[in-house]
Amino acid sequence: MKAIVSNIQRFCLHDGPGIRTTVFFKGCNLRCPWCSNPENIDFNIQEYEEDGELLHYGYEISLEELEKEILKDKLYYEENGGVTFSGGDGLIQFKKIEPLLKNLKKDNINICVETSLVVSEELVDIAIKYVDTFLVDLKILNQNDANKINTDVSLYKQNVKKLFDNHCNVIFRIPLVPEYTYTDSNIEEILKFLQEYKPKLVQVFKLHRLGEKKYKTLNKKMPEFKNITDEEINSFMNKIKELKINVEYCKI
Repeated sequence: MKAIVSNIQRFCLHDGPGIRTTVFFKGCNLRCPWCSNPENIDFNIQEYEEDGELLHYGYEISLEELEKEILKDKLYYEENGGVTFSGGDGLIQFKKIEPLLKNLKKDNINICVETSLVVSEELVDIAIKYVDTFLVDLKILNQNDANKINTDVSLYKQNVKKLFDNHCNVIFRIPLVPEYTYTDSNIEEILKFLQEYKPKLVQVFKLHRLGEKKYKTLNKKMPEFKNITDEEINSFMNKIKELKINVEYCKI
């Protein structure tokens, strides 16, 4: 069995607790125009040319080799570090990699996943058995607006409920994007949602343009967005604090 990954990044400090190795899977069900990893949206290996050289986004790797790559850093994980599966969507290949997940748990490797949670119930059921921390995107909760990014809000809410019903460790991550996630109506929906679930931690972040070069290699133009101000970020964070929920600004 093989997985398709685009990168394995070591010594990561912002992809879950502790020092982590982050595995980036190809494939995502969403189409967020602000995505910083556009090379991971498509499920397939993609070719591109740079300085006259033919390169690829993505490659196949056996589960045995992927396990070896993850265990190379075991010494640095200490108590709360481990592996984070990201993407794309970190859950998207969980059915394929379940044998790897079983082996990692036998090795006492802490597993974290970054996900939109707009995935099948089957993938969520698999993840619940192995994942220690879920980093869950919280973006748009109104279905009409969510259509802009190909999100099924009812599926998302169903999967969130399942995680909390199973007492999973969930951290919500909220990208603050004017005209998309950061609107008066969506902020109101998000605050109601957080009040209902009372997560232990919420992380908020604003957009960056570090993925602009990757857009160019894919013959795409990275969209322009209005910058959100520090005042707006602080105002939103204070509203979350009023719900007695821990919140932090995350530089991703």
